Amino acid sequence: MLNSGLLSNKEQVSKNLSFDCSVCKLGKSKTLSFSSHGSRAKKCFDIVHSDVWGISPIISHARYKYFVTFIDDFSRYTWVYFLRSKSEVLSVFQTFVAYVETQFSTGIKILRSDSGGEYMSHEFHDFLNHKG
Repeated sequence: MLNSGLLSNKEQVSKNLSFDCSVCKLGKSKTLSFSSHGSRAKKCFDIVHSDVWGISPIISHARYKYFVTFIDDFSRYTWVYFLRSKSEVLSVFQTFVAYVETQFSTGIKILRSDSGGEYMSHEFHDFLNHKG
């Protein structure tokens, strides 16, 4: 407005306005404002990340509405299993654990999730406690 002449010279307005505030800096930041987990996996299946996605707006021909992912922290290899309901997460995880133990001769040390309801059931905790 100063440059366009909309303000009169009588008004004392500085052309050197500073918009240097902490909120502006955070809004324009290019790095994450929170620290990442300090621990990274040293070998395959030390840490596995899991999340459930859904409900899909389009149901597949086989009636799948959700999917669960298992991502190995070390290799970043990703497994995806399709689900008809969230209640299938435990049985799919049990299948995935058996697959890892059979094919890779190792176990999953740490499972990281968003603590969604599908991971917080008593049955899921019992299975994790049984596996150690």
